[in-house]
Amino acid sequence: MRQLDSGCDEALAVADAVNRELRAGERAFIHLGRTWRRCLTVDPATGGGQLMVRQGRFDGYVRLTRDGSEVYLNAPAPGSATVSRLLDVGRLLLPLGTFRTPLADQVPHAGEWRNRDGRVSLESVATDPVPLLSRLAEAAGPDCAVRTLAVSEVLGEQVFADSTGPRGQSVCRGAEVQAVASADGGATVARVSHYAADLKRIDLVTLGRELALTAAALGPASASLPGSEIGFLPSAAAQLLRVLVGALLFNPIAEPRPLCTAVVDDGRTADGCSARAFDCEGTPTAAMELVTRQGEQQAVATRLNSVVGTGGRKARSLTGHASWEARRYQPQPTATNVRLAPGGAAPDLWSGERCLVTDVRSLGVEEFRSGGQLALRLLAARAVDGVPTGAYAPLVVEGEAVDFLAALTGVGETASYHPGPFSVGGAPLSMDLSRLSERNEV
Repeated sequence: MRQLDSGCDEALAVADAVNRELRAGERAFIHLGRTWRRCLTVDPATGGGQLMVRQGRFDGYVRLTRDGSEVYLNAPAPGSATVSRLLDVGRLLLPLGTFRTPLADQVPHAGEWRNRDGRVSLESVATDPVPLLSRLAEAAGPDCAVRTLAVSEVLGEQVFADSTGPRGQSVCRGAEVQAVASADGGATVARVSHYAADLKRIDLVTLGRELALTAAALGPASASLPGSEIGFLPSAAAQLLRVLVGALLFNPIAEPRPLCTAVVDDGRTADGCSARAFDCEGTPTAAMELVTRQGEQQAVATRLNSVVGTGGRKARSLTGHASWEARRYQPQPTATNVRLAPGGAAPDLWSGERCLVTDVRSLGVEEFRSGGQLALRLLAARAVDGVPTGAYAPLVVEGEAVDFLAALTGVGETASYHPGPFSVGGAPLSMDLSRLSERNEV
């Protein structure tokens, strides 16, 4: 089977070409990254598989500096033969560039980092997919038929180089299992995926249960939600967390409220889809609490922006939270691998009768920029000992990000991270809707 081999040398060759083209008094910083995967799709009916490799290409930017002025140059799929023209354009734009900030010369990460040793093996699944399919089907139950199974190895790479000397490489390998299943004779179709650093670290039992409950929640509604206590499946919890963190990056918490959990961002967590040693500015990543258990939001900073929480505190140093935004021609504040710290009465989603949320979607615009107000639509299934027995009517809830965090009554251990603009960890959650300060509608 074709293997995914690191191509960081290819990106560093582009950096060498940039350095050769620099003129006296010029300095360049280059950041390039790519993600590619090989995916084995298995047909449960026949056990046959098909391998597909989706090769990513490096892209990023070059920051050109001269005489205290700098300009960001978008560099999609750069090559050694094209950097001369790119730098010529930058020289024309430098008089219109911005002044270098005090954060410009902070020490970047240097050296090579990887989240794991070796490759992710798909060969055993290709040779005999029956054990994996059997575990998944058993967990999903007889009323939920697995239609498609895709097992992928994902390779993410980043390279940066400063023309003054420091260089860094970051390599992240992981495995993703995605399953598509149907219920009600094919009337409803559900798709759920889990990710980890290795296939052995993916819990197929939880994945199968989520499949069955997600398919059930998409069926005809048989009742309205009784009471205010709800639970979140790990995949739905990840959807919720992505919306909340996305809102907090633009509308920081103004009035802290005590929480049973903390929002943690860990750039180097081994199982994170965005595990990396540095951000797009070369700033080292680390674990930090974006929101503490006291409900206070910590500041994160890029070279050009600082996102702050209570009291207007600014970050005094770069925090490893910069993401290149090609459409805006500058780095933007973001997150890396976000999860909720376990706390409160950790929920057991698989015992007793429960309302379990399987899908979380924002309604219209995610937030009103003036105040960070959120409106979310929740789909939920009725479950008895983890077995679906029907669907609840869709529920609409409103509030600010801190309101939703404060409404959580229990957070379990992270079951899986999920890819996207930033990686989010999904964990079993319990929430008391009566704690939300805004009106809830059914």
